[in-house]
Amino acid sequence: MNVTLSITNLRSTLQQFLLWLFILLPGLAISAQDSITVQLKWKHAFQFAGHYAAVERGFYKEAGLEVTLVEGGPETNFAHELITGKCHYAVALSSMLIHRNEGKPLVALAAILQHSPEVLLVPGSSGINTPHQMAGRTVAASPEDTPALLAMFKNEGLAADAVKTIPYEFSPEKMLSGEIAGMGAYSINEPFQLQKLGIPYRLIQPRDYGVDFYGDCLFTTEDEIARHPKRVRAFLEATLKGWQYAMSHRVEIIDLLKGRYHCPLSREALNDEADQMALLMFSELIDIGHMNEGRWRHIGDTYVRLGMLAPGYSLDGFLYDREPKTDLAWLLWTLGGTIGSTLLLGGIVLGLIRVNNRITNAERQARESQAMLQTVINTIPVGVFWKDRDSRILGCNQVFAGYAGLGSPQQAQGLTADRLPWKDDAQDEVTEEQVIQQGRSILLSEKSLTSPSGSTRHFYQSKVPLKNELGDIIGLLSVIEDITSLKAAEEHQTRLKDRLLQSQKYESLHRLANGVCHHSNNILQALTSYAELARLQTPPGQTREFMDGVLRESQRVAALNRVLLTCTGHGLHQFEETRLRAFMDESLPTLKCCLPSTHELEWQHDGPEVIIHADRESLRHLLINLLTNASEATEGSGTVYLRTGTLLCDAAYLQDSQIDPAPDPGEYLYLDIIDTGKGMSPEVLQMVFDPFFSTKFTGRGLGMAATLGIIKSHHGALKIQSAPNQGTTVRALLPVLKK
Repeated sequence: MNVTLSITNLRSTLQQFLLWLFILLPGLAISAQDSITVQLKWKHAFQFAGHYAAVERGFYKEAGLEVTLVEGGPETNFAHELITGKCHYAVALSSMLIHRNEGKPLVALAAILQHSPEVLLVPGSSGINTPHQMAGRTVAASPEDTPALLAMFKNEGLAADAVKTIPYEFSPEKMLSGEIAGMGAYSINEPFQLQKLGIPYRLIQPRDYGVDFYGDCLFTTEDEIARHPKRVRAFLEATLKGWQYAMSHRVEIIDLLKGRYHCPLSREALNDEADQMALLMFSELIDIGHMNEGRWRHIGDTYVRLGMLAPGYSLDGFLYDREPKTDLAWLLWTLGGTIGSTLLLGGIVLGLIRVNNRITNAERQARESQAMLQTVINTIPVGVFWKDRDSRILGCNQVFAGYAGLGSPQQAQGLTADRLPWKDDAQDEVTEEQVIQQGRSILLSEKSLTSPSGSTRHFYQSKVPLKNELGDIIGLLSVIEDITSLKAAEEHQTRLKDRLLQSQKYESLHRLANGVCHHSNNILQALTSYAELARLQTPPGQTREFMDGVLRESQRVAALNRVLLTCTGHGLHQFEETRLRAFMDESLPTLKCCLPSTHELEWQHDGPEVIIHADRESLRHLLINLLTNASEATEGSGTVYLRTGTLLCDAAYLQDSQIDPAPDPGEYLYLDIIDTGKGMSPEVLQMVFDPFFSTKFTGRGLGMAATLGIIKSHHGALKIQSAPNQGTTVRALLPVLKK
């Protein structure tokens, strides 16, 4: 530690001496009011607040710069703008590394956003929680969002063509209709728009799956640095100063955007954008503009895995050095021209050169050793971290940093579990205390963590005491492995097994019911015929009343047989072209009558007229069953909602229904019956379609089984969503008739 302090003090003295010399030398000042152009990445918004602050507060002017800010757009080619000299500086993404390795002399000056705002946006009602569930689905994404999303899918084991990508457009309608499963979006913009529209959504963030690119970065060219080194440094310092001011004076910047720059976004939207920017900048722990070569190496390696960058790519010259080595030859030449002090200053400088070289060599060796160690640790394919006795993180690898929601291992240093972006359980503190205080090793314990986006990941974790050379426990070492995909596969396997058993059970019951119904119907026909003949030949009196009772009970048994046949999907149906609006106009009076007087029925249809191939009476019976259940689940008074419309359903969506085998993909009419009642537990949901199962009184329970049979006979699908105290939504899907 003392050696390090001595080296630091000596270097500081050297830098102060050289700075004093530079002040004395002529010709080093920036020419007054250099005019430069900055190409922004998009339209005026809080995303570029630092530049507005630097202009309006005079930071650029103090640096001798007159700056013009140019809006960007979807067609802006940032590399071309820089190379052709149309702009001097540009705000762009990390994909500029690809252009650099194509021979374009681009240089990264600073990373404004430590984390990329690129996310996958999916509907909250879709049931999609992980990238793995996107297999076979379609995503709308812009070219700049695609690499991060593709890398996330690849990390989850999906093939390159497993997810279809189409050009981006902000279209909640297509997402809600199922035409696309999600959108590549910016966390600083689109989620707020959906929130204002009242559309539930879920964010899947690439950095939760080991893909953590930088967000907005500042770029320039080698030519600009070579010809105007002082201007580059002055521009960068003024810009970073502008960002520091902007993030602590948000209201002022928002007023500026609305007034001078005519930003069309609302103040509420701009304020939300500022909040999201603060999370991505991570400025509480990392200086604004900080870049790490290891992080860029991680980004480059990701591009290599995607086939967008050659394996032998280079970072040489790509990262701007804010403190370049002193040009000693130039310094000696300049000093040689000074009057009366050439020999004295030359001797001093030569002595300082030797000291500087020794310092530089020592620092280089230390950096190389540390870099090699970090490279080895980062190569380990599972998360690794180590803590001191106070449970503060001393170090970790890149995999663990990704698990924890951080951009780099450096961001984790000094943090305790409660300060990490993830949500950990309190039990973890107990196990760490056992390891540190008692010296116990805990191997392969299972734990769950919740990421900032709300997604849950599952891990195997092992912890062992960390000891020094004397054998004293100085902390703990932990290895953590993500088993989310493994658990998802196990759960999927369990669901398939349960569905197979349920399908076999239903098939056996259906065959039995079908046989019993046909045989009992034959017996009933004979019994009814004899009873009718006997009744005709019996004079009025008690005996005829007995015959009437026999006929009534025979009709009840026949009705029960018809319901049982419906449950098996083999009921007698008269299919015909059915127009939804005409059918509903005809059926609404009957449907309303099946509800108690304390309940109301509200029907709403979204979209044009729909034609289906259906048995009208069976369809009416289906709606009566579902509406009756919904009204009984809603205690007291209330409203039962019937929503209808069309939906494009893919194979994955239909696979997750109550019908096995699933129907073919295509356009379907949906009938949603929604109640706000007490809902159902998972245990009840598993049995709700069993024949004769009921949460009501004895004699009920064929309604849902019959509903399932009607849907099956119409080649449709049935989905149900319910939770205790959260109501129930039953969605019946019937194929739309193609003309």
